[in-house]
Amino acid sequence: MNFAFLNTDVYLVVKSIAYILSCFVQAGLVTTLSTRTTVFGATNPKGQYDPDQRITSVALSVNTTLSGPLLSRFDIVLVLLDTKNPEWDAVVSSHILSEAEPDRANNDEDLAKVWPLSTLKRYLHYVKETFKPVLTREAERVISSYYQLQRKSATHNAARTTVRMLESLIRLAQAHARLMFRNEVTRLDAITAILCVESSMTTSAIVDCIGNALHSNFTENPDQELS
Repeated sequence: MNFAFLNTDVYLVVKSIAYILSCFVQAGLVTTLSTRTTVFGATNPKGQYDPDQRITSVALSVNTTLSGPLLSRFDIVLVLLDTKNPEWDAVVSSHILSEAEPDRANNDEDLAKVWPLSTLKRYLHYVKETFKPVLTREAERVISSYYQLQRKSATHNAARTTVRMLESLIRLAQAHARLMFRNEVTRLDAITAILCVESSMTTSAIVDCIGNALHSNFTENPDQELS
C-alpha cells in the first residue's frame, strides 16, 4: 500500500486495520467482510525530508503527514535514508561487480545450499499453521522491562510508546519463534523483537544511535551475539 498515492480517506484505512472489519453498502445490499491481513505500507516524505525532526515525538507525522494513530497500527516503521556511507557504498559496489565475474564456481556452490523460493514458501506456511508459541517467563521479563524503559525515556515517541507497542513486541517475538521452529518464545526471540522495534524507532531508549536501517546487514552468528 503506497500512502503517497492513496486516494481514499486515510481514516477508512485506520478503521479497517483497527476493527479488522469493513462494511460495504452497494445496490441496497449490506455486507461485512473480514480485513484481517498483513499490511505493508510505503510513502515518501512531503517535500525535503527534515533529519532534525527525528529528535521529536512527531517526527514521522511531520515528514510524512501521516497521523499518529495510523502509524501506531504498524508493528515496524522503518525510515530509510540514503545517507552517505563510504563503507556501505563499498559493500554494495563489490556485490554488484561480483555478479559480473566470469568465474562463479564458488558462488554457484553456495547457491546450491540455499532453499528455492517454493521450499521457503512451504516452510513459512507450515510453521505458521503448526506453531502457536507462548511466552516464557524469561521472555515476558525482557519484553516488560523494555516497554517500561521506553515509557520512562525522556525522548520516547508518544505516538509509538503505547500498549500497542507491547502487543507488537509479543507478535514479533512469536513470529520469530515460529520461524525458528519452536512453540516457546525464548529470551532470544524477545531480544530479536526488541531489535526490530528499535530499528523502527526515531529515538532509541537503549542506545544513542541505532544507525540506518537501509545500511544494515545480517550478522554472521546471531545466536552468539544475542546470547
